[in-house]
Amino acid sequence: MIINSDKIELFQNLSQFDFDKIKFDFHNDFNCVKVKFHNNILLLLFQSIVSKFIVSLSFQKTTLTFFEFECREAVETLTIDNLYRGRFENDGKLIEFENNRGYFYLEFYEGQKIEFWSESLVVVKE
Repeated sequence: MIINSDKIELFQNLSQFDFDKIKFDFHNDFNCVKVKFHNNILLLLFQSIVSKFIVSLSFQKTTLTFFEFECREAVETLTIDNLYRGRFENDGKLIEFENNRGYFYLEFYEGQKIEFWSESLVVVKE
């Protein structure tokens, strides 16, 4: 399933969201097992805690603007805390879109944070 950024409601919490009529609660029911940025794609892989199936969130045509990952011992998985499309301040003005891309905020419970521009989101249940 592909969702263009302009179709994602402003401030909608994507960590608990219905994708194509299937409800995913990435905060409570999944662990984030991989975060990868390559060729302007930000990939997040989530594994179901109970069933062990994988769901991937791939943000397409992505530009990272803020990246903070703290090193912690014995962290094998991450718990997503917040993921939403928000606004970005540019020259004192709040903007929602730039070149058909929305601005996203991603925060993990363990303290890691990423902010980025992205054109679309691809959701795949494997």
